[in-house]
Amino acid sequence: MKLLLLVLLLSPLAVLGQVTIDTLHWSATRRLQLSDFHSPTQPGLGGSEFYYQIGYEVHPTSLFGQPAIESFCLMFRNMSWVSKTAQNERTLVYNQVLFDLVEVHTRQMKAKLIALGFDRRFKQRARQIEYLTNSELGDEVNRFRSETGGGDDVLALERWEKQIVQRLHDVPDLVSTYHSSKIGFGMFVGGGGILATGPLAQTFSPAGGIAFGIDIALRQTILMVHPTLYTGTLRAGFSHQNQTWDKDLPVRPRLLEVGLGQVVLDVPRIRLMPYVGYLLLDLAARDRSDERYRGLSLVSHMPTAGIVFDFKLGDNTRKPDHSDDSFLFIRTKVSYSPILNAKPFSGGLLNLQVGFGGFGRTRKVNYLPHHTTVALPAKSGKII
Repeated sequence: MKLLLLVLLLSPLAVLGQVTIDTLHWSATRRLQLSDFHSPTQPGLGGSEFYYQIGYEVHPTSLFGQPAIESFCLMFRNMSWVSKTAQNERTLVYNQVLFDLVEVHTRQMKAKLIALGFDRRFKQRARQIEYLTNSELGDEVNRFRSETGGGDDVLALERWEKQIVQRLHDVPDLVSTYHSSKIGFGMFVGGGGILATGPLAQTFSPAGGIAFGIDIALRQTILMVHPTLYTGTLRAGFSHQNQTWDKDLPVRPRLLEVGLGQVVLDVPRIRLMPYVGYLLLDLAARDRSDERYRGLSLVSHMPTAGIVFDFKLGDNTRKPDHSDDSFLFIRTKVSYSPILNAKPFSGGLLNLQVGFGGFGRTRKVNYLPHHTTVALPAKSGKII
């Protein structure tokens, strides 16, 4: 416990940059070495000193997912030391057993924190668990040091070594793994234009404007709701339902495209989605204040089919140990909508859009138990 208090007292100094923090996280495959003790030997003291810390962190996963809990167990190498007379195998075994003991309590703390669940009292209850864990760890560390005589009792040290190795196996390391939800959400904004084809091209000039929309995904099926607002000019006049549309009239074509797409290619840099759907064209005069064109309105419904090409930005390789499942993209979208009703005109609309957006899925965290097996090194005789 005295060691922990000393570490806590030194923490503000580290924040101010007055102490260089040099840490080593516990590992089942990497055992302690004499080179890990970086602090100068304390004058007049023999043996060794090992400074450690345990703690936890809470990482958000997504807007609707529960946060993930990660715990850590580390050694302060810049504070730990071994005297010249104690630089031997027994000293390393003694400190490794201590490090392993700290890891066991760290795992027990993480299991208790996971069992808490998340509510408004989580922080308070988590602090209590962390305090009790440090208290229990301090008591067992003191008992370990007492029973082994600071490492001088070789038989007791070997007994503790075997006991802690067994506890590392019996108390599993709860490894965080992340799974993406079936549901995903995306949105984009950009610009685009429509080009009339067939006889309609004689009536409509190309129009351009802004495009935006949302995507809702269920697995690899995407529901797209994409409204657009364009501005253009009539190349030729026409009459429809007792309304006269004059040549060169500035108009505002508004499109609402609702489509159902399927992701056929989804790799770290590219996503490709063909889709089919429905297009609503709402045509109105741009200047609503002009009495000549007040009330002008033309609504047309037509099928649509197209393809969406998303170029993903950044590193989008899926990682099971990573909490994030989202990406930004640059989108190119091309669609064609044939006019089935030949009144007052026929032909089709070619729609091209380019924009910027993002897509993500909620992530859920699970904890898989990993039972650690530490192979004790073969010893010729006793530890000396």
